[in-house]
Amino acid sequence: MPGSRSALAPDRAIKPGRHGLSREAVGLIQRGRLIDGFVRQVAEHGYTNVTISRVTEAAGVTKKAFYLFFPSMEDCFVAALEQGAAVLEEAVRTAFQTAPDWRSGIEAGLDALLRTLAAEEPFARLVTVEVAGAGARVRAVRDEYLERFRAVFDEPGYGGETRDHVVDAVVGGVYSTLYLQVDSGRTADLLSLLPSLLYFVMLPLPDPEKGSSTK
Repeated sequence: MPGSRSALAPDRAIKPGRHGLSREAVGLIQRGRLIDGFVRQVAEHGYTNVTISRVTEAAGVTKKAFYLFFPSMEDCFVAALEQGAAVLEEAVRTAFQTAPDWRSGIEAGLDALLRTLAAEEPFARLVTVEVAGAGARVRAVRDEYLERFRAVFDEPGYGGETRDHVVDAVVGGVYSTLYLQVDSGRTADLLSLLPSLLYFVMLPLPDPEKGSSTK
């Protein structure tokens, strides 16, 4: 997950001189360090206060290296967001699809979402709080992944013809709740939201295995 570890960890260092790494391998290491450095700096200082100099210093690379991978800070934000959101999506979808029934799948998916974000505070802040102050392009990427989470409720056999406005309200409500929790500095306690979020999600949505709303 982006920001999960320091970009300056010893095992990520590239020795000067003959290090035996290909140019591609060096590039991957530097790009990963830049993304991690970016996420950590944004989580600590806020996106509007972070400069390229701060990111490159945190990543231990030069500004020239930054521009090799990212034409702008916004491009770095997009890369970090896409990488982390893909991890979240996979965790939620896997938990949902491997559950024995629809209700258990919803609970397992929410549990996976909350646990992952609670363990990854820098990225949790990036994807909930800091994305709001970024540009339209970054928010569009956020919205694209929210749409993918929305699609979980439309999986064949797990909800049939769901009501668009209801599902949008559910996904938006969950996201807003995560925002408030993270913004108040309670990221580590995200899992405590599971009972209330499960109730909020299940109440208006029809259980395809029962044919009615779950209450």
